[in-house]
Amino acid sequence: MRDDDLAFVERVHRDLRDVRWPEPEEIRATARRRRRRAVALAAVAVLAAVTGPAYAMKDRPAALPDAALPASTQSPVRMDIPLDSLLPVTEVPVQGAVQLGDAGLGEVVRLDPTLQRCGDDRGVPAVPAYSRYSRSQTLLSPAKDGAGPVRVELSQDVYRLDPLVGARLFTHLRALLDACPEWHLAESVVAAGETTPNESKHAWETAASNFAGDESILVRHVPFAPGGPASGRTLQRSSPFGMTVVVRVGDLVTVLEPSPDLGLHDADLKALGRTAARRLCPAANPAC
Repeated sequence: MRDDDLAFVERVHRDLRDVRWPEPEEIRATARRRRRRAVALAAVAVLAAVTGPAYAMKDRPAALPDAALPASTQSPVRMDIPLDSLLPVTEVPVQGAVQLGDAGLGEVVRLDPTLQRCGDDRGVPAVPAYSRYSRSQTLLSPAKDGAGPVRVELSQDVYRLDPLVGARLFTHLRALLDACPEWHLAESVVAAGETTPNESKHAWETAASNFAGDESILVRHVPFAPGGPASGRTLQRSSPFGMTVVVRVGDLVTVLEPSPDLGLHDADLKALGRTAARRLCPAANPAC
């Protein structure tokens, strides 16, 4: 081998040692984000072509062969998550929405990422909950004036979890809520090449619990914004609040995140959680 070829090979070998290869969890998370971005972009084209409710659900096969499952799961129980397990558009207070969705395997259960950051800061151990199967949907609609961007009205994820994983998920969520009644976040924001200090505050409340299914929690996320005179402004509670409904029926868990623009109150969200629980019942193990 010539000296220049040998030098090139050694340089490539040296550079490869410095490459940081992503962890499997990071790869899966990146793929999930790319799928959701693709769905949102596709929605723009769909909304331009329809005038009423439309259904563009992507139904990807999500069943593993029995040989790939542990022996304990090789039984006549429901393993995939049918489309009927999701809330239909007719049961959601959204007019003329476009329904888009996805299905997957081995997805991590997604809760409030800001709440998880607070939990990390407060020393709550991270407990990633990986699902066997998952199915999701996003309801989109154009802005009310017809000129604005596409708006997300509601997102829903349904996960099939090992029973122990489902129990840990709710225990972990309650631990996060106990640790994070309020949380100050001081960070720097970089914009146009300039770094500006930024302070924000968040609070989380358990608005309701045990109102649907086997377990359920309604989480209210309260943001704080600067208020008062320009001199000596303080952080005050602001709106809109973020609301998350988490419901478990058997081995199925659903996470609902409605848009604050829908104006749903606690009673409306609890009713939505009960409707979601009824949709999960036929596909849950055990069924109800």
